[in-house]
Amino acid sequence: MARAHFRDTLRAEFTKALSLRSIQATIAAALVVPGLLALASGFAFDPDRRAQFPLESQGFETAGFGQPLVILLAALIVGTEYLDGQLRTTLIATPNRGRVLSAKVFIIAVLSAGIGLISISLSVLMKHAALGEYGMTFNEVSAGMIWNLVGVAVNYMLIALIAASITLLARTFIVTLAVLIPMVLGVTVSLVSLIPLLKFLPDLAGIQLLMEYPGLDVLDPLPGAAVMTIWTFALCGTAWFRFRSRDTLS
Repeated sequence: MARAHFRDTLRAEFTKALSLRSIQATIAAALVVPGLLALASGFAFDPDRRAQFPLESQGFETAGFGQPLVILLAALIVGTEYLDGQLRTTLIATPNRGRVLSAKVFIIAVLSAGIGLISISLSVLMKHAALGEYGMTFNEVSAGMIWNLVGVAVNYMLIALIAASITLLARTFIVTLAVLIPMVLGVTVSLVSLIPLLKFLPDLAGIQLLMEYPGLDVLDPLPGAAVMTIWTFALCGTAWFRFRSRDTLS
């Protein structure tokens, strides 16, 4: 019976999330923007510089531009509930807070990972198509590229769950966007050479899941994923506790 209840909550949360135009637009942008950037980059490709980036990395460089949109998506799914008393209505319909939060977490995880897989797959295909004779064919896709794609999906999922957790703790998506968007757009990257400890922040810890950055003093993909996962569990656990114990009006 509990399974049926969770399925009903999941369906309701999914329908509610996808009914918002802001979320629809964010999903569409997250799916399309990296591919368009990859296409433009492919057409502007300088053959004389092809040695600077391995052929297998072409197309993955746009993954970083999808991160802010995934963060926005997670923040909107959670944060819009705090507008105009919507959260109170949700909890009246489903008093079990744990079930409501589980449904939101599941939806955010699936959507963000799915966006990573779809958008960056399209980016890679479009980049190599635009590269023409300098690009790879579909038959030349390597195991390393597949693992890189999985890494992007994991990164997107973790950063989205971190964004959702911060939004729950702050009870507004404005704080989430103000904190995370500058981080993923390069603030921490520009400072890591001066402050090496910044590489343990979640955005830099998992940056090599997006693509390899050989000249950057950051963690390797697996240790970075582990650190990013620890951040995710810590923030999700804290947000879970606060959400289940806090008055929605306070």
